[in-house]
Amino acid sequence: MALNLKSKNKSVICLIGLIIITLSSAITYEIQAQNLPEVTLLTAVPNMAFTAIWTAEQLQMFEEEGVKATVASAGGGAPCMAAVVGRSADFCAVSSDAVILAQLQGAPVIAIQAHNRTMTMGITVNKKIVDEAGLTRESPLNDRLKLLTQLQTIGVTSPGAISYQLFQFLIRKAGGDPDKLKFAFLGGAQLPSALINNVVQAFAQSPPSAEITETAGRGYVLIPLSRGEIPELNDYPFEVLVARSDIIEKKPAITKAVCRAISRAGALIRNNPQKAKAAMRTHRLFYPGRLEEDVFDLAFSMIEPAIPEWGNMTQEGWQKVVNFSREAGMIDDSAQEISAQEGVLWTNKFVGTGP
Repeated sequence: MALNLKSKNKSVICLIGLIIITLSSAITYEIQAQNLPEVTLLTAVPNMAFTAIWTAEQLQMFEEEGVKATVASAGGGAPCMAAVVGRSADFCAVSSDAVILAQLQGAPVIAIQAHNRTMTMGITVNKKIVDEAGLTRESPLNDRLKLLTQLQTIGVTSPGAISYQLFQFLIRKAGGDPDKLKFAFLGGAQLPSALINNVVQAFAQSPPSAEITETAGRGYVLIPLSRGEIPELNDYPFEVLVARSDIIEKKPAITKAVCRAISRAGALIRNNPQKAKAAMRTHRLFYPGRLEEDVFDLAFSMIEPAIPEWGNMTQEGWQKVVNFSREAGMIDDSAQEISAQEGVLWTNKFVGTGP
């Protein structure tokens, strides 16, 4: 009996010791987290094009890399870029064409990491029109592009928006004349409901907006650009992390830590998508009460192929950005020559080329 009591006492002591160690570790981690350098990171919009950022945030990868990041959406590319230029944010995640436009206006910004390796938008068309044409996502690309030339009204956010320029580009690629089509200019949040209510016949947005219409049976993501089917838009740094050149040169260690955290998340998405998906599902933007299960599953499957295994960029990829921006009319032909060489619009100095 005495032996049993001694054994139980030892077990209790061990358990208490384990609890103390655990609490001590948690307190130490909290103190360390409080002492980490803080940065503000904005995304243009709260969609899945920035999946690597959301995953890094949810899995505390920023803290693991030695930085405390406050991540939020700026409500658009323009305010996102303005926050970095005006020094109210350290980093912003925006489309790569925005970097070109900002530099042409004299802003001292540069892209330091790619979040995607293709455009992430899904060309979404009224389901009835797609069915009547006998098309699916597996149909020949030329047939799917041709359908775009036969539409009546296409929803975009504004004449200068990348969604508008994208439709212009794709319709011309299919041999059509975009001037013969009607474009309805609506707010980004209105586009899915506009298609569901037959106000427009097509629109282009990154997940999960398009997928909401498909799971509702009203829309169909006919051309998911994340698949990389269009050569001009594949191996293309679509969404990128941007910062002021002077700031990152003064804080190289912090900049590298932010880039590494996001790149590690991208590597996780590529190599262990189920773990990354589970983390995304618990994120404040994509948890079950906010996004239906079937929408989330379809959206994640659409965005996954677009995530790079690391965030480094290439001159070839940036040349595609320059080419598209010129061809789409986003850059005036009379504008100064734009170089796609490293060190001008972009740099791998902080992201590196791998783990």
